[in-house]
Amino acid sequence: MAGERRGPTVGPMKILFATDGSPSAKRAEALLATLRLPDPSTVEVLYVDQLFEEETDLPERQRSALHTLLREDTDKELAAVRAALSGPGREIVTTVVFGRPASVISATAARIGADLVVLGSRGHGPFASALLGSVAAEVVDHAPCPVLVARGTSVSRIVLAADNSPGSRRAEEVVRSLPFLSALPVRVVSVAPLLPWYPAGGPAFSGEMYQQIIDDQRSSHERIAAAAAKRLAEHGIPATAEVPQGDAAYGVIEAATATNADLIAVGSRGNAGLTRLLLGSVARGILYHAPCSVLIVRQTVAADAAAARPSTASQAV
Repeated sequence: MAGERRGPTVGPMKILFATDGSPSAKRAEALLATLRLPDPSTVEVLYVDQLFEEETDLPERQRSALHTLLREDTDKELAAVRAALSGPGREIVTTVVFGRPASVISATAARIGADLVVLGSRGHGPFASALLGSVAAEVVDHAPCPVLVARGTSVSRIVLAADNSPGSRRAEEVVRSLPFLSALPVRVVSVAPLLPWYPAGGPAFSGEMYQQIIDDQRSSHERIAAAAAKRLAEHGIPATAEVPQGDAAYGVIEAATATNADLIAVGSRGNAGLTRLLLGSVARGILYHAPCSVLIVRQTVAADAAAARPSTASQAV
């Protein structure tokens, strides 16, 4: 029956939380502490010790002594993280690995079979960029599971970006299956594009034809948003639909800002060829510029193959 809560069927979860002790990582830690995880679940807390540029000219003995001191501080920090994340039904495991942070995080997620990676939105020192830490950006590109990039300390309202692509449908499935998301209201946003007056390499449209194309695009995205909202409602999730027009990433971010959403869930189909692992441009735009936390859900390998075939979808997330 529509509207009757069927609840998520997800079993025990394995979550990888990557921390460097920075303020951004602390926000991610606070967010993770509030999430309602299945019982039992395992949270692996990962700290990646690394060689900084300033250390490269130090003698090996001095580098070793420095990292011994750092390890003492790290152990204290990890003990505090363990205490903050502990709770009924949660097993907290702490791990310290020496290496390149983004590579170690992605490899660890694959090794433990993580269902979700949680990390902060920016790093510290030379590893920070203006909008998104380079470590977080690379992990999102290469992690084998969904990645939650935290910018806030709680989640109460969700915007789901929808375009009917395999990645978008996968993001919808994740939202309704995770117990800490499946009870929250969702605003489904499908952005209808505004086509240029002169399409690249093609003739100009007449005003009437242009308007017809715009209307058809909008109708298509209204159907996509309504169908996604209906599927969520059938699982007992309160969902509404919105179809703005314009740039896809900007439209999703604007909808999240207008509704005070604290999480955007977006799927990504990636690019073709050698860059298949990298995010699509819309997902990347949302990830880099959204003011709230972002859940990036990659489509499966099978969906990748399907996406390579001709599709009627008008915009790629």
